[in-house]
Amino acid sequence: MKTEPVPFDKFAKIGIYPKDLMRMPKDLRDSILSGELSPLMRLNVPVGDNSAVSIPMKIQLVHDKDGKLQLLTYQIHRELDNTLRLNDTELERIRKGGVIQKEFKEGDKRKMRYVQLGKETNALMYRDVATVNFEEKLREVDRIKDIGLGIGQKEALASGKPVELEVGDQKVTVGIDLREPVGFKVMQGDMEEWKRQQAIRYDDAHEGYMGYVQTDENRWEYKQVVDRLRHEESIRLTEREKADRKEDKKRGLSL
Repeated sequence: MKTEPVPFDKFAKIGIYPKDLMRMPKDLRDSILSGELSPLMRLNVPVGDNSAVSIPMKIQLVHDKDGKLQLLTYQIHRELDNTLRLNDTELERIRKGGVIQKEFKEGDKRKMRYVQLGKETNALMYRDVATVNFEEKLREVDRIKDIGLGIGQKEALASGKPVELEVGDQKVTVGIDLREPVGFKVMQGDMEEWKRQQAIRYDDAHEGYMGYVQTDENRWEYKQVVDRLRHEESIRLTEREKADRKEDKKRGLSL
């Protein structure tokens, strides 16, 4: 992400004030300001009356189609938070680690967006298609800038599917990944390696729900953000409750 003024006003809305940003570990601060998706963070989000609520989330700075910085927040949910009202087919695809392209209506306007599941948070990550110019990104990569994409490959990439390319005697896989600063990823290896790396990235990020906690002393501590066992037990409990409700409905219908 290009160097530009830090949007302190946007950070302040989630309880990160200039002094908090300056006291962050340098590698954490630099990664956030460069547009990378943050690790888990427990932030003291102001809610008025000089009070705050402690909320675990991930954050990311991205540019909108007009080039303006936006601060996206992804709170942790016990189960997938389908705020975008995806259908069953779309949900199945993103649960498997895929990315979809879908049109959404906002007022009188319609926007095409990429949607991807943040498995660590169970939140839906999304970004306007217009902000992810994958053909331009490919031209910026020296080793593949001279490779012309076929119509089928362009259509696959545009729809959110990764594509495997031959670069000399090596294979490179490219695809939409909203966790990246530019929303696009270029990886050495074939399609199987892409899937393996995506799985490793999820496991590493998910391990122990470790992250950064904003303390009352305006400092940052690296510790467990969410109790993993309690979180997973809550998920299992929710699933059992759903199953019980289905059984109740069946019994009701059979009476």
